[in-house]
Amino acid sequence: MALKAALASDAPQRARALYRAMWRVALLLVVLVSFVPRTAAAIPFDLAGSDWEGGAELVRLARAELGAARVVATTQIDFAELTPDDGLLLLYPERSLDVDELTKFMRAGGRVIMLDDFGRGESLLSTFGMKRVPSPRHPAESLRHNPQLALAEAASAHPVVADVNRVVTNHPTGLGHPDLSPVLKIRAMDGEADVTVAVAGAVGQGRLLAVGDPSIVMNSMLRYSGNKTFARGLVRYAVDGDAWGKRGGRLFIASGNFEQKGSYGGEQHALSEWLRDLEDLLDQIRKEGLPSILAWAASIALGLALVVWVGSRAGRLHKPILPRFVRRVPAVAQGGVAGHAAVIGAPQTTRVLAVLELKSALEEQLTTMLGLSKVPGHQELLSRIGEGGLLDAEGMHTLRRLLLRMSNVETMVVFQRSGGMVQSVRDNEVVSIARTVKQLLDAAEARLHARAHDARPADVGDASHGAVEQR
Repeated sequence: MALKAALASDAPQRARALYRAMWRVALLLVVLVSFVPRTAAAIPFDLAGSDWEGGAELVRLARAELGAARVVATTQIDFAELTPDDGLLLLYPERSLDVDELTKFMRAGGRVIMLDDFGRGESLLSTFGMKRVPSPRHPAESLRHNPQLALAEAASAHPVVADVNRVVTNHPTGLGHPDLSPVLKIRAMDGEADVTVAVAGAVGQGRLLAVGDPSIVMNSMLRYSGNKTFARGLVRYAVDGDAWGKRGGRLFIASGNFEQKGSYGGEQHALSEWLRDLEDLLDQIRKEGLPSILAWAASIALGLALVVWVGSRAGRLHKPILPRFVRRVPAVAQGGVAGHAAVIGAPQTTRVLAVLELKSALEEQLTTMLGLSKVPGHQELLSRIGEGGLLDAEGMHTLRRLLLRMSNVETMVVFQRSGGMVQSVRDNEVVSIARTVKQLLDAAEARLHARAHDARPADVGDASHGAVEQR
């Protein structure tokens, strides 16, 4: 009895000691997390990226062609520093473009080359009357019999494609304009019309060349001779001489989330520049969430709360362990949907399969909503969704970005099978893609329900109105 009483009296002291130990562990975890180096995820068309979808090879090619002093790979375009002799090469812009400054630059003699399919370059295209059109569903030539890897050929005697035989595209977007010169096209079969994927035209004394597929010049695609020749043609064309005189200026290459500031000709418009930056910041927060520092703070707070919760319950008695023969069967050992989901979500399973599952589910659900019998190509799917009004403009832009990323992951599997090195897909990206898929499908479903409600027969409304009048 005395021993039992002594043990009982020591229980509060042991609990306090355990609680202090748990707090020490929590503080140690905070310190360790603060000093853990963050691994940067691969960014598509990153000019310093040497992975399969980076753009370092394009920069090396440009410097070898023009000289290192004449090629500037930048994350910020200052229009005040540009001269009519210079050229801009823009890859997949993720911010709204300053169309007014680009137009002034071209009218003075500068040249702008933009390679974009699902980015924010549509404002520049629409300013000059261009529109995006779907690529052929049945191209005459394609790589590995994949219609999304169609082969493009020269469409005119333009200097960019003077030495080009075939160019391998990757989920391209066509460009339509009746008056601009076609540069590159994809021939189609089965009665389909050929689709132009690159067009060029004059803007004042300058030039504009638009290409509907930035993937043509990423690292893994420049291993094809036609793509490399086409890239050399773009680089030379950006700074070549013109009818009004010799140019030979610098080539500025920018991609993705590059900044824009200043005004061409030296005129400062601080208010318009501030409004453009504010618009881009709000758009980034709306699409990508809060800055990473706040996310880290929330994660640390949640970890501390978990440690406190575990510490307060560590001294409690454990529940009895159930015998093995009455335990539940693990989900990975089951069949059906539950077993399939458990296998895809297992730690040892590549997250590429999860992205492909989400891609298939998104395409099939959108196809069902459109009343189609089979899944069309991405360009046709986007065109039908836009015509049907299933999504608003912001939803269409989000869907384009999502389909591009999913298509890149699908292409990544093809290159992996051929022995290429690929970038892994992380868990947080799968969760973000799944959340975006659900939001898009919910928005489309809501529009379908609203349309069905508005389209109810007129006599039903008249009858209910009459019933109200009788009462």
